[in-house]
Amino acid sequence: MLNIICDFTSVMSTIGRVLLAFVVLMFMVLIHEAGHYTAGKILGFQINEFAVGMGPKIFSKKKKNGEVFSLRALPLGGFCAFEGESDEEENSNPKAFNRQKPWKRLIVLFSGAFFNFISAILIAIIAFAGYGETVAVVGNVYDYAVESNHQLQSGDIIYKIDGKSVFILDNLNRYMKTDKMTFTVLRPVGEGDNVKYEEVVIENIVKSDYVSVVVSKLKGKYFSGERKLSEGDTIYKFNGKPLGAKDDFKNVFAQAQGECVLTVIGNDGYYDYTVDASEISNANIVVKESPYTGVGMSIGYAKHKFSFGKALGRSFPYCGEVAMLVLRTLGGLLTGAVGIDQVGGPITTITMTSQIVSTGFANILSLIVLISVNLAVFNLLPVPALDGCQMVFVLIEWIARKPINRKVQSYINGIGLIVLIVLMVLIDLLKL
Repeated sequence: MLNIICDFTSVMSTIGRVLLAFVVLMFMVLIHEAGHYTAGKILGFQINEFAVGMGPKIFSKKKKNGEVFSLRALPLGGFCAFEGESDEEENSNPKAFNRQKPWKRLIVLFSGAFFNFISAILIAIIAFAGYGETVAVVGNVYDYAVESNHQLQSGDIIYKIDGKSVFILDNLNRYMKTDKMTFTVLRPVGEGDNVKYEEVVIENIVKSDYVSVVVSKLKGKYFSGERKLSEGDTIYKFNGKPLGAKDDFKNVFAQAQGECVLTVIGNDGYYDYTVDASEISNANIVVKESPYTGVGMSIGYAKHKFSFGKALGRSFPYCGEVAMLVLRTLGGLLTGAVGIDQVGGPITTITMTSQIVSTGFANILSLIVLISVNLAVFNLLPVPALDGCQMVFVLIEWIARKPINRKVQSYINGIGLIVLIVLMVLIDLLKL
């Protein structure tokens, strides 16, 4: 009976997370459509219906001006239906979408993405000021690093590199564009509840080529206290010798006899493992060198709560960085630099969202920021069935002073919508 109760609780918890994921996604779609609706109202467009969800109506209310607000059965998107927007023939109503001036239509089409981006900035401010931002923290500067790099101290928060704010979205090396850099760090001063952070500017941080020595194959069990040596561990020192240059491990091992000490970098410090040189000779412990370019330090990640002023100042560039990351990812898909397995369709999005919503409100806010910016960027792409494609049609009409045949536009958008749906489903199926 207890197992049945536990299974039922687990199922209900999963259902609850999935439902909450739908609520989060629907909230962002609602913001998007609210952008179209608000701009349309201000500019005098006739709006026939504002719908949350798709499929058959389960609730609707008609206002005196004829606008219908509806809730539909499928929690998948929504829409703001303008008079004459999808008509293949010219609509005589002066308030119809296609009768409005091109600049007005461009504003209405752009406003959905604009509202998504503005909402992302506002939520980022709340998240950064109220719950903290994930920041990069200096763990240790390795012995083999260039001497000037030892100006960095354990606990320093990497705030800026060469004047550019650092955000934890992808590889930190992307900010390291010159061989000599200026780091701005937030350095902790004091202890316990009295810790304050002072801004410190450190010049002449040097970027160099190093190698990390990683355990690639392991037979047997080796312990440092309760911690077990594992494949993927990075070996920092061999018999006290820092390993940072090509062939360092091989050169030290060539002189090793009997018991050796491997110092491994852990999340919370260093661990020494005593092994016999024969264990390496017999391939019980196999390592590989992985070259990297950096400043020769370990990086950890932590939450740091900024003041409201700093949170306000960082929110806009943060959302801009997310937008650029989306564009780089899309560009990588076209060039092959990013694999199809690194992106996801609606099922992946819902699954990921349902997992994150169970980890706390702070992570929900961060997720909303990421997906809101994704929606903004994606909808502005000149892809059929998206706002960006509609904007291209309007721009062509404005320049040529004649619209593209409405039927042709309808066919292009219809085919584009089918292709998008099929593509998103295929992406999810390929990940199964």
